[in-house]
Amino acid sequence: MKRFINIFALLFAAVQLNAQSTYDVIPIFNSDLTGTARFVGMGGAMSALGGDISVMSTNPAGIGIYRSNDFNASLSLGTLNTDSEFLGSSLSRDNTLFSFDNIGAVFSTNIDDGSFKFANIAFNYKRRNNFRKDFAMNGWYTDDNDQPLYSQQFQIQNLYDQSLPNLGAITSDSYYNPRYPWLPLLAADAGIIDETGEIMYLPTDATFYSEDRGGVDQVEGNLSFNFNDRLYLGVTIGAMYVDCERFSTYGEYDDFGNIYMLENRRTTEGTGFDVKLGAIVRPFEYSPLRLGLAFHLPAYYTLTDYTSAYMAGPEDASGYYKEMATNWPEAYGSDYIVDYNVSSPWRMNLSAGYTFANILALNAEYELVDYSSAHMEYTDGPDMVDMNDEFDSNMKTSHILRVGAEVKLDDNLSMRCGYNYISSCFNDDAWKYISPYSALTATDYTNTKDTNIFTLGLGYRGKSFYCDAAYQCMLQDADFYTYVDPEVALPATKVSEFRNKVILTFGVRF
Repeated sequence: MKRFINIFALLFAAVQLNAQSTYDVIPIFNSDLTGTARFVGMGGAMSALGGDISVMSTNPAGIGIYRSNDFNASLSLGTLNTDSEFLGSSLSRDNTLFSFDNIGAVFSTNIDDGSFKFANIAFNYKRRNNFRKDFAMNGWYTDDNDQPLYSQQFQIQNLYDQSLPNLGAITSDSYYNPRYPWLPLLAADAGIIDETGEIMYLPTDATFYSEDRGGVDQVEGNLSFNFNDRLYLGVTIGAMYVDCERFSTYGEYDDFGNIYMLENRRTTEGTGFDVKLGAIVRPFEYSPLRLGLAFHLPAYYTLTDYTSAYMAGPEDASGYYKEMATNWPEAYGSDYIVDYNVSSPWRMNLSAGYTFANILALNAEYELVDYSSAHMEYTDGPDMVDMNDEFDSNMKTSHILRVGAEVKLDDNLSMRCGYNYISSCFNDDAWKYISPYSALTATDYTNTKDTNIFTLGLGYRGKSFYCDAAYQCMLQDADFYTYVDPEVALPATKVSEFRNKVILTFGVRF
């Protein structure tokens, strides 16, 4: 039976298959609450107040507030706890997260030419995303009468049925008609479905485990101007480097033991760039009120995915089991490599800040992100139609609210606090689509829900040296699915994430 999977080699020559999903690229679009400890301590709510190097990522005009040079660096240490519950079965995984969060400098030049007061330049590196996470779930795939109810095999069978008409049975001659999706091909070689696509087994329980590693690093450059201490304008240009990996394994079992096990591996590498424009205005001459406006143009990424899959079927009486991997010589022979481009959603940020007698500073801001505006295309030109349709149908506008406060305890010490609310970017009925002609074999997906972030901070300011500390607590729920069942609504695995993070920043102003 393995000979028919040579279809892979011809399959790429015949058609260009999707091996990506919007669920794989959405995390790249987002940014953790990261940066200096002062910025994090105020919940990232500094877009109108400005005066911190991290604000160049939210409102570039905030660098125009500087009147002196600045150099700083930040480190963070945290933990991520992920709990899952599926039909009464619970699991928990913990990760330790260490990160070099940022290092940057601001160079301020006093122009003092009429209304043109300052021209500032800033450069900053930051760890934009840290994807490190382990996740696990298990549960029983039976109804109240202990009858098998759910199985990924139903999705595999459905993919077989939706393949091009009149393909006929999967046989050793199937490589002459390279149109089958990868999952049925793997399943047939592993003995999970027969040559007509009919499923061979029904499970009583299932397990899933995944490891995510890597992240997104960003280097930003900023140019900003101060006009008469009333109007501040700025632009930030950023370059991103993406390097992330994901390994997952899914298994189904019955009372006699293992039915099958499916492993998936994906590595995504690439670069991107973005442009942000911002303005801050002080509308009343004798009032400290500041209003901010910023636009983040869509970031543009050039990415490469390396994917492979492995499936093993049940053991027979002699201990032998059928198996196949997409990168074995009998199959495709190497990782499936796809080059593609992604445009992220655009963003708009509105903010307002106020200071009281140089003792209390307040900032509130609202950010809008239209995730349905994202776009994917192959590097050689054609649109990734299925993926763009998935953005339209699954994604919606996310609303972000940030508030922050800083109070001076004396000339040297300050305390800070902040809060973020981030609404989900997924529609309630979002699901992962796999084309009938797809090379995609990772069927799992997660619909994240609203996110809440709470922060506290403490800062010391000397004559030139300063140090800040911040604590961040993030709470997020999600619905996880191992696959899409075309016939039955699979219950969601309820996921809860709890992240703690401590950030330290050391800097000098001169």
